[in-house]
Amino acid sequence: MTVTHRRIRTRRGLTRNPGGLLGDQTGVGLNIMAVMTSSLATGVLGFIFWTIAARGYTTAEVGRASALITSATLLATLSNLSIGSLYERFLPVAGGNASRMIASGRMVIIGAALLLGLGFVLLGPVDSLFMSPWETWLFPLFVAVLGIFAIQDQILIGLGRSRTVATKNISQSTIKLVLVTAFIPIATGFAVFWAWVLPAAVIAAWVGLGAIRRTARSMTGPGTLPRPGEIAQFYAGSLGITAVGVVVPLIVPLVIVARLGTEMNAYFSICWLVVNTASILLHATSAPFVATAAEPGADLRSATLRFIALCGGAGVIGCVVLFVTAPWILAIMGPQYADEGTDLIRLMALTLPTVSFVTIYTALARVRRKLRLAVGVQGVFGVIVLCGIVFGADHWGIIGVGYVYLTANVAVVILLLVPGLRLIRQALTPTTTAAELSARTTTP
Repeated sequence: MTVTHRRIRTRRGLTRNPGGLLGDQTGVGLNIMAVMTSSLATGVLGFIFWTIAARGYTTAEVGRASALITSATLLATLSNLSIGSLYERFLPVAGGNASRMIASGRMVIIGAALLLGLGFVLLGPVDSLFMSPWETWLFPLFVAVLGIFAIQDQILIGLGRSRTVATKNISQSTIKLVLVTAFIPIATGFAVFWAWVLPAAVIAAWVGLGAIRRTARSMTGPGTLPRPGEIAQFYAGSLGITAVGVVVPLIVPLVIVARLGTEMNAYFSICWLVVNTASILLHATSAPFVATAAEPGADLRSATLRFIALCGGAGVIGCVVLFVTAPWILAIMGPQYADEGTDLIRLMALTLPTVSFVTIYTALARVRRKLRLAVGVQGVFGVIVLCGIVFGADHWGIIGVGYVYLTANVAVVILLLVPGLRLIRQALTPTTTAAELSARTTTP
């Protein structure tokens, strides 16, 4: 083992307390908890953000701001081109190549974000979302800012700095509360958008020039990266999963605006924010697990047990809590939000246990570097949602979105159930390592 690997393993605590389901205080368990805390706090503060917006701005402006922020965020995620999955999986073993990997990926992301933002401006519903030309042409730049801000989570996780993710995201979420309150006199949807983006720009610069650059430069040695062909195959699978995961949520709000109007999109967006926060919390558990399990000599069985306990438990608990508390959560926004959104949140909350299962399977598939089946079922999910969303909105209104999402998630679990359980059993075999898991051929 190289010096680089010894340094990384000591920082992550992989050699400490290898037993015990949740007892490791410096390894994968704590890293997962840090990222989960970041996601939960960001979601709660995001809900407060939209509560302030709902109280201080008109419903139509909240709907416009929500469509802008959702579109920019999802375009920023798409501009990442799934490069973050490479950072999670391969930065732990990159050695002296870490700084070059990060710099080259960052340039690609900025270019892609500007192009996607420009495409949205040229082809999107500009008249409905932008009130002036300067708002329109600032949009691509804001997409680039959010793209860099987003990719930093996965860079930090790959570098073993999972706890910095919490500091970064909670700081941005707190500052944007102050700004959205300060901008109430302006009373426009784009002012809400500014409140979201400005803190991200400042904090992205701070983290990039501080924690990321310093940690990457400290990594030395040749590393143990796999062959370029294997990396390319892994990347192609990750890109397919990301593309479906971004395109579907990008289209849904636009369909709702077109079919039901901006006010109904405001109701949907708040419901989506609540449930998607829980989903992001579940997805967030996978990145520290993948980064830890990828390291040479990692205790795959122990890490997998912790991962399943945290991800699976969060899915079940989140489902129950959201189902019971939905009316009270939405009542904070106002009685009209509770009237329009309670049933929708409850339907979408039922998807959370299925999201946990899919997250566990996909994370193990990333460790294994075989993503063909994961890409296929994600495609099935996208087809069901995109084909069903127009029909559902036209026939049942906003609740139809919930029916479509629940149907799509159940279909994915049915397809993954047998291969997923098989892959979990392989990972829990005491002698199995990440390298041995990658060599198996019984699961796509």
